[in-house]
Amino acid sequence: MLPGCAGDLTYVMPRGVRAKLFLRGLVKLIALVLVAGGVGVGLGMGLSRLAQDDAAPVTAETSGTRSTVTAAASPPATTTTTAPATQTTAAADDPPSPLAQVRVSVLDARLFTDSTPSGRQNQRARVTVRLRAENAGGQRVALARPILRVGSVRVPADATARTSEAQSQPLEAATEQTVTLRFSLAGEATPKLVRDRRARLLIAGQSVAMRLKVRASTR
Repeated sequence: MLPGCAGDLTYVMPRGVRAKLFLRGLVKLIALVLVAGGVGVGLGMGLSRLAQDDAAPVTAETSGTRSTVTAAASPPATTTTTAPATQTTAAADDPPSPLAQVRVSVLDARLFTDSTPSGRQNQRARVTVRLRAENAGGQRVALARPILRVGSVRVPADATARTSEAQSQPLEAATEQTVTLRFSLAGEATPKLVRDRRARLLIAGQSVAMRLKVRASTR
């Protein structure tokens, strides 16, 4: 107690002093935090450097020769073995057929209907085809008997004297022939041919389209 004072007196610290003390404590706290943070960063860097040193290759002196030993085991190398290409010898192509060198041109094609009572009843008709066959190859070619195709109907050429003579003689190399073929029709092929006026000639391995002229005949 202070002399001359009655009773208990409570000492009140001035406001300025309290502010200074507070600021001083805050500065110490900030300094402590900074120091602790710096220590943590330094410790982390040290541990990282230590880990890198552990993973780095270990250098050892062996018999005066410096050799490097890698601590981490490298994965086994993968080798790809390429099988040698198999040389395949292509089979030789078959020689082209001599028929491929034959050119056929239809010069004229006509249909003659049979106007007689029996001809109309049986739907008879005949077709004449005048054509030129040229052998542009170097081999002689024997042509098979030509066939007239009308829809699904196939009619072989008539064995007349002129036709059989042309068929019996092979077509020599680098030559051409002009031949007249004849075909005899009956049944459903005749009205179809009269209506469509189109047919195909199967000759020398080819299918040649033809357009016919229709003519009436009394036989």
